[in-house]
Amino acid sequence: MGSPADVVKHLSSARDICLRDPSIYPQVIPGVLPVVGSATPVEQRRWGADFLAEAFASPVFSAEQKEKVIGSSSVMSTLKSYLCRKLELGQEEDPAVVKSAVQCAASVYPLVFRHVMNTSDEEMWGTMGAIKSSILRRMDAGPAGVQICCVKFAAIVVQVQTAGLVADPRRQEQNEISLALVPSEHSVLKVGNLEAEASGLLDRLMFVLQENSVHALLVTATLNALATIVQRRPSVGSKILGTVLNFNPLKLASGTASGKDKVAVRSMTRTTMSFLLNAIKRNPQNNLAARVLQHVDRLRALLAQAFTETKQLKRPAPDEPTDGLDDPKRQRIEGAMVNGTGNAQHAPQIPTYIPPGSTLAQLFTLSNDRAVTSFHVEQIPLPYVAQLVPPLLASIDPAKFVAATKIISERLLNLTPPPPPDARSVARGILGDDEDDYDPASAFQEGDVEQVMNRLDQMPPEDIAGPGIAIGPFKLPAPPPMDDFEKEEYTKTALVRVFSTLRDLDEEAKTKPAKKPELGKGFGRSPSTAHDRDQWITLLTRIATRAPFGLSEDPSDSKQENGERSLIKASPHNLSSRIRETLLSYIMEDFRRRINVAIAWLSEEWYCDTLAYRAAHPPDAANGNGATTPAPEERTPDYTALTLRLLDSLIPYLDTKDNKILIRLLSEIPSLPAGIFPRIERVADDPERVSLVVQSLLYLVMFRPPVRELALDALEGLWRTNEDARALAGKHLGKWRPEVVAKGLSEEGKSEANGEGGREVKSEEAS
Repeated sequence: MGSPADVVKHLSSARDICLRDPSIYPQVIPGVLPVVGSATPVEQRRWGADFLAEAFASPVFSAEQKEKVIGSSSVMSTLKSYLCRKLELGQEEDPAVVKSAVQCAASVYPLVFRHVMNTSDEEMWGTMGAIKSSILRRMDAGPAGVQICCVKFAAIVVQVQTAGLVADPRRQEQNEISLALVPSEHSVLKVGNLEAEASGLLDRLMFVLQENSVHALLVTATLNALATIVQRRPSVGSKILGTVLNFNPLKLASGTASGKDKVAVRSMTRTTMSFLLNAIKRNPQNNLAARVLQHVDRLRALLAQAFTETKQLKRPAPDEPTDGLDDPKRQRIEGAMVNGTGNAQHAPQIPTYIPPGSTLAQLFTLSNDRAVTSFHVEQIPLPYVAQLVPPLLASIDPAKFVAATKIISERLLNLTPPPPPDARSVARGILGDDEDDYDPASAFQEGDVEQVMNRLDQMPPEDIAGPGIAIGPFKLPAPPPMDDFEKEEYTKTALVRVFSTLRDLDEEAKTKPAKKPELGKGFGRSPSTAHDRDQWITLLTRIATRAPFGLSEDPSDSKQENGERSLIKASPHNLSSRIRETLLSYIMEDFRRRINVAIAWLSEEWYCDTLAYRAAHPPDAANGNGATTPAPEERTPDYTALTLRLLDSLIPYLDTKDNKILIRLLSEIPSLPAGIFPRIERVADDPERVSLVVQSLLYLVMFRPPVRELALDALEGLWRTNEDARALAGKHLGKWRPEVVAKGLSEEGKSEANGEGGREVKSEEAS
């Protein structure tokens, strides 16, 4: 092998390949370890420690692959040889090698912990224990860089050995590695010992703050490490926050402090403030939030006063500009005097009168500069406005603000019309002021005076208007016609408001069941007797069904079946169509609880379709021309279409426990179209829902005689075509149509006999 420089050069080329393609880390690391072992020169060991620290800290090198590399290679033994070189070989250790080895140990510790938890590898856990002991011995002694890395490693140990939150106990590989994942009876990892060790290490980290250390690098590293623990382990967050609140980073602040001490104090103070603000930002509901904010304000004030070179006798200039302009030459312009006269006298006078019909911009304009009044403030981006407004408001002179308010008030008073004169003032204006000594109220009692004044106030103002002025009737102008877009927007807004009210009533009914009011039954009940869920549903269904009924002015519509009331024919901004669509969505959101809404809606649809058909086809006309009675589906087209659509939406979500839901729907709606039964039969294609279908059909056979034959036909179809439903359907079909079952069984017997006879003839011919 060549010189160490040549070896490092070749190793660097391998590192470059890994950086370009991280997927080859599992192949490169085992091959590199023998070249960078403890017996190699220090240059190779430095490169090896840096490479391992970089590899196991890489985010593109997955944790699963890292864990496999740790378990199948000598990574842990190599790290141990780096950190225990003086103890094992008696040779001096290189600080650069130790620093990189500690960083690598901090990266692999959670992976080793999970590997040992899953495999109970005592040897690897013993190696990790030796590495941990070697690192913790260096926390109080050694170079600053090594101490900082040791603090980071100790924080990782505390985080891993403290119980965290478990998102999904079934997928441990996706949970954060913590003590909560370790079984209490684990053979290698003792939960009690690990938890006690983590508590001791946490106290050791916080001791750096408790003793008010003046080592700025160590304090900063400790605060950064504790910040991660506060974020990920809330169980110890309050303890850490209490320690940081008692930490005094201004211990070195004094008048004789050197420049290095000043930099250290500023660094520690700002790091402490950042730590506290970030902790409260992540958890604003913390009990220590108020105390933390007070402490941050106190640290900020003390830091500003700590290293003041000279005592200021004058108040310092504000940080932000007083008038929105950052020009130091204009800081004292308000106090300047011109020839002994204030600048306010040279400012142009702002008029308090504005003509009637002025805009709001003219009302609040307090400048005569045309450039200012013509500038549109919306040209300024909103983030800049948010930054400019607070300092501008804080810099306003109170006297100027009061003067501007008075000007706006005077303008408003000038624009406000005077109140109408009362009867007494009008009478005084007509009679003159000669009768001031006469008081008409003295001739009446107190009640009579009020009665007379009321009558005077109610008198028509013909005399006040004066001769020659005729007051005609007042009529409001007709509203402008709305286009399709406005109708669409208003329809959406109305539906959102109404259905939001309905959902609020649903939530109230869940939390606090209300007493049911006594309501009238039938289609003639009033929908506005109470502000409850039932009344809102009744109102919505009647708006959807009854509102457009009979509104067409075309007489030809009466000859059509339901005119233009169909959901399919309706225009996009039709309120009734929108309500129907939204009602369907509202029912399907929770159809098990809202099946009564579906039944009430379909009942209203059937009622209105029936009325529409009777209006278009009077009974006398039908009897005179001998016309045949159409099918129910033709008499109620909207009801049929909506019923089938609701059933199509409902069927995919029905399970074996929803037999009561389906039976209630089929039994309580006014009419069952023929298209319902093929859909119910298709539900039986799912073997698990055969019982649901058969029970629903049996209920219709027993308790709805008008559709009994249709239900029996559906049962017969199931018995003939569905093998899964054959036994259950045949059981009930044998009671209502025994001849069908008997004929079917005999046909099956003949077909089986013919099949066996054919097979025997074929066998004889073959022989």
